[in-house]
Amino acid sequence: MINRFLDSPVKTQDFIWLAAYMDGTFLSEFSYDSQKENSFYAIEKDRLIRFGLIGYGMNFYYEVLGGTFKLAGQMVEVIYKTDEKEYYLTGQQMMYQDLIQYKDAEATLNLFEGAGATNSKITQYNFGYKQNLKIDDANFNFKAICHIPYGKPIYLSLRISADSNLNGRLCIRKNGLTIEEFDAPLKANVAGQLNWELTM
Repeated sequence: MINRFLDSPVKTQDFIWLAAYMDGTFLSEFSYDSQKENSFYAIEKDRLIRFGLIGYGMNFYYEVLGGTFKLAGQMVEVIYKTDEKEYYLTGQQMMYQDLIQYKDAEATLNLFEGAGATNSKITQYNFGYKQNLKIDDANFNFKAICHIPYGKPIYLSLRISADSNLNGRLCIRKNGLTIEEFDAPLKANVAGQLNWELTM
């Protein structure tokens, strides 16, 4: 994403979000010079070209034009395929600007030692987007989130619904090659979700 900055500038988080703009500038969750925290709501979506997470010398992001994921150097695309058509859920010529970013955390409290302080720690970092897509004769609601947990494999959660019944398969492409297909019949206006583990 921005190869100069692939590590978090603060010790409290191993990953931070980073928004890259068309003119080569960026906004990071914590500033690299001052370590000051920036607001997620300060991201200028109309200038955005990439959004994701950086840390441990790696970047995980998606291209805002088309919604294609780039995860530690691997390009991931998602297609819904019926016997008649292929519906590209990523790769559409539109801006996927409805950003999602959050962290999972857990806290430990010892009730036997009075009202002592709790210790909280981040257990998982998450980013992605949601997008409404009109593709030919079908309308899709598509939400794709990349999850980076501690001590477990990275995975994508893919949530899809359509405005009509479709009997198809969900196809995952990595670096241009279809690597997995899953039966995924859709009932009109009922969402289905698939969690797909990324192999590095």
